[in-house]
Amino acid sequence: MKIRLNENAADFSDKISSILFLKHTNFFIEYCNEMNLSLEKEYYQLLEELKKINLKEEYLNFYFESFCEYKDVVNANIFCLATSFFKVSDIYNKNFSEIIDFLLNYSNEEVQTNILQSLLYLNGQSDRTNLDGYLDNIDKTFSLLNELKIKDEFKWIIFKVLKSPKKYVELFCEELLSINDRLNHALTILIPFREIWIDQLKNINDEFPKHIIETIKGKEYVNCSYINIYPTLIPYTATITKKIDEIYLGLGYKVDQLFKNEKIDIDQVVNLLKLISDKSKFKILILLKNKKLYANEIAEQLHLTNATISHHMRVLTIQGLVQSTRIQNKTYYYLNTKKIKFLLGNLNENFKYIIDIEEKK
Repeated sequence: MKIRLNENAADFSDKISSILFLKHTNFFIEYCNEMNLSLEKEYYQLLEELKKINLKEEYLNFYFESFCEYKDVVNANIFCLATSFFKVSDIYNKNFSEIIDFLLNYSNEEVQTNILQSLLYLNGQSDRTNLDGYLDNIDKTFSLLNELKIKDEFKWIIFKVLKSPKKYVELFCEELLSINDRLNHALTILIPFREIWIDQLKNINDEFPKHIIETIKGKEYVNCSYINIYPTLIPYTATITKKIDEIYLGLGYKVDQLFKNEKIDIDQVVNLLKLISDKSKFKILILLKNKKLYANEIAEQLHLTNATISHHMRVLTIQGLVQSTRIQNKTYYYLNTKKIKFLLGNLNENFKYIIDIEEKK
C-alpha cells in the first residue's frame, strides 16, 4: 500500500468546511466536547470573520443545511447539497479554480449520480457506485427519499435539485466565487495552522493513516493500493471515502490528538466514565459483551436509527473500547476486552489506593 499526500484541494475544502463550521457551530463544539477536546481561540476568531461576510441566509440553508437532524448525523460528517455535488476522488488533484470549472462542466447525469450515491450511503448502502436504475426511475428515487431519515423539507428540495441539477450547481458556484476573496481573508487566521499541519502530514508515519482507517472502518478496509491523504482545517475529524482500489482520507488539523496511541492514564479512565454515563453507549457495550454485532442489529435492539448507532460506534472505536471487522460486506463490532480490562484495572487501583488510605485513618 502506498501513501500519497496532495494539498491542491485544501483551499476549496477549507472554504466549504469553514461555511459548514459557521452553519453548524453548535454541532462541532458539542462534538469536540463529547470527545473531551476543545477548540482553539483562532477558530472562534474565524467564526467572527465569517459572520462579517454576511452570507445569504437562503444560500446557507439551501446548500449547507444538514440533510439529517444532528442526532442522526453519521460519523460527525455533515451531509448537505454542497458536499453531495462532487466526489473527493474527482477533485483530489485540483486547486480552487480548477474545482469550480470542473463543477460547472458537470453534466446533469454526473451531478444526479453524486447526489444519489450520497443518499444511498445515508440509507446504509456502502457501495456508492450502485444506483440500481434510480437515474431512470423517478418513482424509485421518490421512494428512496421517503425511506431516508432526513428532514421532510429536504426530501422536496433534493427532488427539485435532481430534476435540474446543473442549474443549482451553477448557483452554488456563482455565490462561492462572489465571496471567495472574503473567505480568503477570513481563513488567513488559520494559515499558520495549515502550514504546520501540512508539514506534519508530509512527515507522517505510514502506520498512522492505516490506524485511523482501521479504527473507523475495520482492518479489512485498508486492503487497497493507495491511501490518498488531503488536509482539512476542521480539527479532530477524519473523512474516509473509497473508490475501487483507493482510499481518500481527509485529515483535520489535530486529528492526531484524537487517534494518538499513548499509555493508559487517568484522563483515559475519566473518558471511560464519561462514555459509560451515556445510557445508549453503555447499552451498546453490554450488547457486545457476548458476540459481534453489526450496526443494524444494534439499532434494532436499542430502537435507535442506524445513523445514531454509527455516531456512537465512532466514539467508542476512537476511544478504543470497541473494534470492528468486515464479514460478508458488513462491519461487525466487538469489545476491545484488553483495553477495557486495562482501564477498569487502572480505575480499581486508584480507588483501592483511596480505600487503603481511608482504612489507615
